[in-house]
Amino acid sequence: GKRGECKRADFVIIADTDNKKVRKVILCIEMKAGKGGTESEIIQQLKGAQCFVAYCREIGQLFWNQKNFLKGYEYRFVSLRDISIAKKTTRTSAKIGTHDCPERMLKITSPHHLQFNRLV
Repeated sequence: GKRGECKRADFVIIADTDNKKVRKVILCIEMKAGKGGTESEIIQQLKGAQCFVAYCREIGQLFWNQKNFLKGYEYRFVSLRDISIAKKTTRTSAKIGTHDCPERMLKITSPHHLQFNRLV
C-alpha cells in the first residue's frame, strides 16, 4: 500500500524475561545493511510488525479460546543499521525514554555483539 501498510519488520521476538522491569516483552527488530532506508520507512516496518502481532493475538483468542493470549506484553522497537562483518564500535543513540512505540525506536549503529537485555 501507499502508506506502508504492507511493510513488516525483519524480526518479532516474543519472550517472558527475568528482567524485573519488563517481564513480558514483544521485541520488533528492523535490520538495515549500510545506511539503508529512511526513518519513516523503518517506522512503517515496525508498525507492520505490531499489526502482525495483533493478528497473532486474535488467532490465539478466537481459534484457541485463550482470552489472555499475548496480553500484558510490552512492546520494544529496535532499528539496527550498518550491519556488516567489519568490526566497528557499537553505538546507541541517546536514550530518550522507553522505546515502546515505533517513533521512539532504539537505534543501534554497527552492532557487533548484542545482548537481549540491552534490547529490552
